[in-house]
Amino acid sequence: DKIYNGADDNASGTCALFAVAQYLTANPPRHSVVLVAFDGEETGLLGSKHFVKNLPMAKDTVILNMNMDMISRNVKREIFLGGKAHYPQAFEALSDLDELSPISVLFGHDGSDKKDNWTFASDHGNFHKADIPFIYFGVEDHKDYHQPTDDFENIHKDFYREAMAL
Repeated sequence: DKIYNGADDNASGTCALFAVAQYLTANPPRHSVVLVAFDGEETGLLGSKHFVKNLPMAKDTVILNMNMDMISRNVKREIFLGGKAHYPQAFEALSDLDELSPISVLFGHDGSDKKDNWTFASDHGNFHKADIPFIYFGVEDHKDYHQPTDDFENIHKDFYREAMAL
């Protein structure tokens, strides 16, 4: 009898995907980019599992998976980028990101620190299992995580804009 709107987990990542699509339309990249929103993450990463198992392109042409999960609120103004412990080469161009951003950009939650290991906690886990490098964007859990109170009015709008600008 309760509605779980999931404003941060994971409407924030899905909306960011639309912003990426808009940016890429206005600034076409030199290489192909596939934008995908997966379903079934909470029930075993089912959408990404199916996608990786049935890639619509040759696996060796997939350079990187970027997964934006919960990215719209953090009282400490911190966002984590996970995956560096597994794919340091994918992070080389991101080393100055914290200095350039008004929010704290931290690397970890990937077995490289004493924090929870998020390597298999979201859809990027299936890409990792297939040896496809990933960068995971996310914030640590908050009081509304998986609660009916994860609503739009609890989004930290300035933080969200700054996270999407990364």
